[in-house]
Amino acid sequence: MKKNQRLRQLSVAQRLALFLVLVLLPLVALSVVSVAVLNEQEAGFSESVEESVTMLLPLSTLEHYLQRALVDELEEQSGQSSPNFAALADTIDKTFASIESVDQGTAIAPEVGEAEQAWVSARPSVRRLIEQVRPLAPGQADAIADARARAELQAAIDEIATARRQLTAVVKARYLRAIAQRHQQLRWLVAGWALTLIAAALMAAALVRSLLRPIHELGRAARSMGEGVPGVRAPVTGSDELTLLAERFNEMAAYWEASRQSLLTEAAQDPLTGVLNRRGILAALEADLATHAREQAPLSLFMIDLDRFKAINDQFGHSAGDRALVWVATRLREMLREGDRLGRYGGDEFLMVLPRTTLAQAGEIAGRIEASLNEAAARESARPGASIGIGAAPEHGWAAAALMEAADRMLYAHKGQRRTDAGAGLRPTSAAG
Repeated sequence: MKKNQRLRQLSVAQRLALFLVLVLLPLVALSVVSVAVLNEQEAGFSESVEESVTMLLPLSTLEHYLQRALVDELEEQSGQSSPNFAALADTIDKTFASIESVDQGTAIAPEVGEAEQAWVSARPSVRRLIEQVRPLAPGQADAIADARARAELQAAIDEIATARRQLTAVVKARYLRAIAQRHQQLRWLVAGWALTLIAAALMAAALVRSLLRPIHELGRAARSMGEGVPGVRAPVTGSDELTLLAERFNEMAAYWEASRQSLLTEAAQDPLTGVLNRRGILAALEADLATHAREQAPLSLFMIDLDRFKAINDQFGHSAGDRALVWVATRLREMLREGDRLGRYGGDEFLMVLPRTTLAQAGEIAGRIEASLNEAAARESARPGASIGIGAAPEHGWAAAALMEAADRMLYAHKGQRRTDAGAGLRPTSAAG
């Protein structure tokens, strides 16, 4: 998480550039090293082959010539030229000198010493052979063929063969050591490539995650907002382009929610009185009834009809009627308890929803509201009085229509009773009575 937040401090372009630098540079460097190592190994192999030929050829050539001399007793009378044994001997001396300078202190140094010792043992015989061959004349072939010369020649051949075999072992050991070093280099190269590719994969994963995660979060926020979930916000982390996009998305979501709430408020609010309109109060009634039905809790509904409202309109004008409606809504709101809901049902009728209120409690509250409004109406002719009908759950059922029908029946029965009482000169009674 912290690594992702640090990456989000860089712009997308900076992250891509950083990725290219951290991945491509090691890959380029490793490629250059690999090519250099492989070229070095190729050159080393060629040098090893050439060195093997250089080291073994003089001994093998000398052994071959001595073998031939043993067979044909250096028949110079045939007109063939004598081998240059002196040059071969010098070449072999130089070979051992070069081997000693390279392999001194290594594991194959004893084998080099044994091969050189075998050559040192054979060299006197070869030198005598050289001295005998130089003055050789066609008529002196019988001097080389005597038993002593043949014995020395055979001894020299054996010593040189021993030196050749041991030198061959030296060459093989050096070759195997070079092969092991090359294998070790190749293993290091493979390990370097593996680590570099793993590091590149991890960096690529971190880069992709830093790019895709905010996009996924924006997508989830957009889906939630589309489903109508309130308060949806995209996480804002870092300072890159995606962070800027998240900030703009959050601003857009806040504006959308404010606009939506404003529209909902306008759609559910009566523009004159500021209380819920017909749609809003009926929706609130349905929602409260559903909740109270699940909990089997009581609920009451007031249907409030204003008295003398038409007379106020006719006598004082429609603006006075509007002021009367606003005054009634204000007085009713003042008498609302926490959780009660008030709405204008239409014209001069209001609905009031009283959650967790029994029918008996509703009758007492309705009596107080009627008394308050009617006392004010008695003092000012531009103030209307009110009559209230009550519907209650569970007494009248759990359907909104049933409660409204019950409240409507009670309201008009109550208004009829008040007209009868007024005609008889009696004091009006409240809905609770």
